[in-house]
Amino acid sequence: MTTHKIALKINYRKNNSVRSTNYGRYYPEVDRNETLSLRGLSEHIKSHGTIYTRDVIEGVLIKMSECIPELISQGIGVKLDGLGKFYPTAKSVKGGVAEADLKGVNSNDVVKGIRIRFLPDSQSLDNITSVEFKKKCSLESAHIIETTKVGGKRVSTKTPIAEWLVAHGAEVQEP
Repeated sequence: MTTHKIALKINYRKNNSVRSTNYGRYYPEVDRNETLSLRGLSEHIKSHGTIYTRDVIEGVLIKMSECIPELISQGIGVKLDGLGKFYPTAKSVKGGVAEADLKGVNSNDVVKGIRIRFLPDSQSLDNITSVEFKKKCSLESAHIIETTKVGGKRVSTKTPIAEWLVAHGAEVQEP
């Protein structure tokens, strides 16, 4: 895991569905800043003090990103210790197949798609299932996200939570 903890920022979005029993309640969502490219991930790995250069790390990651889908397409799951398992599942056409139609069934007609699934590692030492992974994160409330319609389009606005609380008459407590 990381050598130093950087806070995982959590935003809150209001449920605006008037038909919902939870209308008006706020729900947490992760504030996703960016997605690292393969090169960015390689640089990050290198920054952890490895003897390998960025291009060697990148080469291994490129081969891994080619081989995992290849193996999954053959029905072979891939487990990366400490991270989890990638495996295939089939998405069926609506209604599936009747027993009477199984004789002579063509899988290409019944399978709508093949998904690559990910199951986090749950071994006690490397457990990164949702509840255990949360314990490894440092959470920090960040923003209130408000969605409004402007000219027929949905527009989301992020307001720092302390600012939003002041604007809505709440007293802000310093951490």
